Amino acid sequence: MGRYSSLVDHSAGPSGPGTRSSKTSGVIFNMSQISVRSVHLLRWMLILCLAVALVYFWFWHRWNLQLQAGHLKVPSLRNVGPEFVLGPEDKKLRILSGSFHYFRVVPEYWEDRLIKMKACGLNTITTYVPWNLHEQVRGDFDFSGILDIVAFLNLAKKVGLYVILRPGPYICSEWDLGGLPSWLLSYDEMKLRTMYPLYIDAVDKYFDQLIPLVEGLQYYRGGPIIAFQVENEYGSYGSDREYMTYIKEAMEKRNIKEMFLTSDNSRSAMEKGHLPGVLLTANFQVDPERHFQDVKEIQGTDKPLMVMEFWPGWFDHWGEKHHIFSADGIGGLVKSILDLDASINFYMFHGGTNFGFMNGANYDAREKHQYQPDITSYDYDAPLSEAGDLTEKYYKIKEVMKANTPKGTIPDTLPKAPTQIGKMAYGEVQITHYMTLDDSAEIVGEPVKMENPVAMEKLPINQDGGQGYGFLLYRTTVDHNPETLKLAHPPHDRAQVFLNSKEVGVMTRINKDKDTTLTLKDGVNGPNTLELFVENMGRVNYGNKLDHERKGILGIVQIDGKTQLKWDMLPFEFKKPFLEALSSSSKWKEYQKVEGGRPALFKATLDVSDKQPKDTFVDMTGWEKGVIFVNGFNLGRYWSVGPTSTYYLPGPLLKQGKNEIIIFELHQSSSKINLTDTHSLGETVHVKNDEDE
Repeated sequence: MGRYSSLVDHSAGPSGPGTRSSKTSGVIFNMSQISVRSVHLLRWMLILCLAVALVYFWFWHRWNLQLQAGHLKVPSLRNVGPEFVLGPEDKKLRILSGSFHYFRVVPEYWEDRLIKMKACGLNTITTYVPWNLHEQVRGDFDFSGILDIVAFLNLAKKVGLYVILRPGPYICSEWDLGGLPSWLLSYDEMKLRTMYPLYIDAVDKYFDQLIPLVEGLQYYRGGPIIAFQVENEYGSYGSDREYMTYIKEAMEKRNIKEMFLTSDNSRSAMEKGHLPGVLLTANFQVDPERHFQDVKEIQGTDKPLMVMEFWPGWFDHWGEKHHIFSADGIGGLVKSILDLDASINFYMFHGGTNFGFMNGANYDAREKHQYQPDITSYDYDAPLSEAGDLTEKYYKIKEVMKANTPKGTIPDTLPKAPTQIGKMAYGEVQITHYMTLDDSAEIVGEPVKMENPVAMEKLPINQDGGQGYGFLLYRTTVDHNPETLKLAHPPHDRAQVFLNSKEVGVMTRINKDKDTTLTLKDGVNGPNTLELFVENMGRVNYGNKLDHERKGILGIVQIDGKTQLKWDMLPFEFKKPFLEALSSSSKWKEYQKVEGGRPALFKATLDVSDKQPKDTFVDMTGWEKGVIFVNGFNLGRYWSVGPTSTYYLPGPLLKQGKNEIIIFELHQSSSKINLTDTHSLGETVHVKNDEDE
């Protein structure tokens, strides 16, 4: 009976379990009597693991020999004269691409947006990678949920789109500090985007986490990634070729073998930012002939032409109008680009939303160094709207690309664009409870105590990387009736000033003139409590001022000409643990109007009957300035100065049943919010970016 004979017991005698009855006489062995010892199971598991490892090694070794022998062509994307070719068969490729940032769209909608891009005729997408989201706290990395870049890239492959990855470390993107982590500024002498050792060390540790995740998704490995961008728009910042070379080699050392390219905004920036052997691409909105002529004069005429950022719209700052560019105007420019046999990437094809506190800002030296923070919506007047809807511009681009590319560039049969995602007007939702700033401060915990106030990034929290985002409450006791407050520098970025809990003024970096002095009033003889509640409204993301983007109170504070000492500092970061504690707190009181202009929290409950809630827009008419949280998710900032008056709330952030909405209002609240099915992006202005900068 071979190897199983020992499993049958014949020792028990005629009536024992080893006796064969007429029913079992034909059975070789009885499975119920088999005893699998753990040591045998472990042995078989080890053998199986060894077999899998050997198979994997064989395939890897075979693939590596092919690579060394030249049977696998790398990079997969190459140029034959002024044309791109892809893969071992040297298939001609005209790159028709669109930018779509996974971190600006809820994951449940990634595939919807990708299919719509494919249905327009695109064959490629580009995405930035936001270092400051993947490593918000130094050494703590997150690649899950909305940050699951591997899942996103695999979806792109599933849909049939190539990928150009733009991993930074700097990305600009109207994103806080251009995607660089705020904790880099906890170092006093930090020099961003240079060979400064502490910066380079941080970049290496970041790439050690990121690159292994995407290395196996290169095209020559069967993935969708056909190219990697080296840094981003570096020529607008510096001219250190050693630094740019280091970033390129940092990827190469981690086994990146696909094509490298750079991206810059002007001739002077191209000259400073390009690298030998790396494809130079341009960024522009109008006058493609001039920009491509600059490219040819810098890198020669034997390379493919590509606009890495063709801007079909533009972003918005608070207090400005919503920027648009007509569909017909974009159509004519796209035709001009294609007539020049150039490849194109629409930045943005789908903008999405600056969720949370992650919007960036500009620093306009032409306007007395005015600080200009970006709004929550990143609609960008893109072909796909902020909510993912097909626009007139989408159909115009599809028509123009089909008519102005060689036959076969765009397949005759394209996927059908998914049905537009439904919108719902859930109507008015009443505020039911509120919580004062002082009560919420108790949830924050004990304050940081120092002789002088310090910037957010210098607080000894978050593994000594400081506070990244949110608000910081500075509090001190003045031993007399104060008259004048003077700051060494304007607050970064907006400070509400309270004396004995009453607002006496707002100081802001947004003003064109330096806002450093404020008259104090309504004090009392004897001790007075002075508070400055400072909002970080978003770090500048472009230009040469990045090293100076620390937030909060910068430098000493004087009261009536004398330096004020002994400060308590309480960070309101609005991270998940705080929001969970806030939600379950017993400090909520039945709603009533909060007087005095002091910040407060307000709670409402939205009842949703649908099993799959629909998209909606939060209308904040009647409110002044603050932040919206839905079921613990930071939807972003609102501000009555506009241009937007509604804020996009994707359906997947809601659930069937009760949904908790918490609003942190800095000034004046209303008794309700309204959830509508229409997005109001505000009064519009036509944009035309033709400056060579």
